[in-house]
Amino acid sequence: MFNTALTLSRSKVMGGFAAVLLAATSFATTAFAVTPEEIKAKGTATVGVQMDQFPWGFIDPKGQNDGFDIEIAKLIGKELGVEVKFERITGQNRIPLLVNGNVDFLVPSMTITEERAKVIQYVIPYSSNDITVWGKKDAAIKANEDLGKYVIGVNRGSAFDPLLVKVAPPNTQIKRFDDDATTVQSLLSGQVDAIVGSITYGLVIKQAGYDAQFERKYKVADNFQGMAVRKGDKEMLAFLTDFVTRHTDDGTLDALYKKWIGVDRAKLPTTVPGVDFTGKQ
Repeated sequence: MFNTALTLSRSKVMGGFAAVLLAATSFATTAFAVTPEEIKAKGTATVGVQMDQFPWGFIDPKGQNDGFDIEIAKLIGKELGVEVKFERITGQNRIPLLVNGNVDFLVPSMTITEERAKVIQYVIPYSSNDITVWGKKDAAIKANEDLGKYVIGVNRGSAFDPLLVKVAPPNTQIKRFDDDATTVQSLLSGQVDAIVGSITYGLVIKQAGYDAQFERKYKVADNFQGMAVRKGDKEMLAFLTDFVTRHTDDGTLDALYKKWIGVDRAKLPTTVPGVDFTGKQ
């Protein structure tokens, strides 16, 4: 992780996320391998990961991929006995990249939703990212009904945005920002009184040196995250399901989560309403 202290400037907050913004991913390279054996024969696993979302997936000061998801993807590659090629994903391109065959599978820290499950095949949850309210310490925010008294910031287009609209009182003043970095910056710079988003926002707030002024207020909702394969890729689904199960049992995923996220990994469900993890639907 980064030890450099952050300031209020956008570039410094982006640094807190290790947000090196790369050029948009091209659709030129096609993976199309759909089974573990095909990936082994190819010698390379093309894995879709985030590259600008600290601490999940980011580019380190040496220009290398690093983070929670990166370590997991490398471990999968090791078990397959192949080299891992990382393909940059964003909230907008990750599902098209998978469906179109540009990547073999996703290790995306992506929220499991019923709507997405209609298009892609989720693996059982391997991670969680509690949707959390962060705010000024003197802000009296203890529950959803308190949000209407304050200006609340959120990353537009994220899973946090519609949830905030759903749970906040109708009169809540909501300000939307382009990404996680600018959302956190809005809190630190006083543009808003609180923000709704990732539990990992606290890491950036702490590294920026503002943990004495801001705090975690409460958890709004669970946010279970899953790897994903294409619909019909049953052998790859079985391999990744076994991977998550084994490394949940042996503590590997717990240790990686604690290392990168800084808190204990929650006990994760193997079923989610409206989502099929078996590949049979």
